[in-house]
Amino acid sequence: MNLGSPFPKFTFGFTNTFRYKNFDLSVFLNGSYGNKILNYTAIDLSSMVSTWNNQLRDVTKRAILEPINANADYSEGVVVNGVTVYNWFDDVTNVRVSNPGAKIPRAIANDPNDNKRISDRYIENGSYLRVKNITIGYTFPSKVTRKWKIDNLRLYANIQNLLTFTSYSGYDPEIGASTQSVNVFGLDNGRYPSPQVYTFGLNLSF
Repeated sequence: MNLGSPFPKFTFGFTNTFRYKNFDLSVFLNGSYGNKILNYTAIDLSSMVSTWNNQLRDVTKRAILEPINANADYSEGVVVNGVTVYNWFDDVTNVRVSNPGAKIPRAIANDPNDNKRISDRYIENGSYLRVKNITIGYTFPSKVTRKWKIDNLRLYANIQNLLTFTSYSGYDPEIGASTQSVNVFGLDNGRYPSPQVYTFGLNLSF
């Protein structure tokens, strides 16, 4: 079964500079389309096999079990398929999923069904569009800078990684090669997300 490729069908970038009077605005966009990501980080963060591990908010959408007959008495034990059970959730004849449309398995200690095994559950669309760099500046008029005996003075503000548009649920869709091997692509095993950086400064020349 082909679940897709970690390599994008195409990657792209776009940059442009807009000017109005003494103001300038530079924008750089980049992204990729058509690649898949194995969200390996989500395996431990949504497995629900231990009460000691933090989990993603998505686990609130997990399958929830409920008894078919809530009045059934298990205080003395009930024999089901030759096995004596003492709880309704152990009685396969008296349990059902209250939200049958759930796509995440129920929470259960020690994961006897091996729900955290690698599967298409963790394969996600890795396409994204990112506002990688945006800079706005103001250049003072020459009649002003001449009074200060300055050739040029420009103030600017810059933001890196301002916005990312993606359906990927992990930290950052810009995965690239694995940190474990340069031969592995599209594997998100906890890559630190691209930081959002704010910079303010000035260009001054005499």
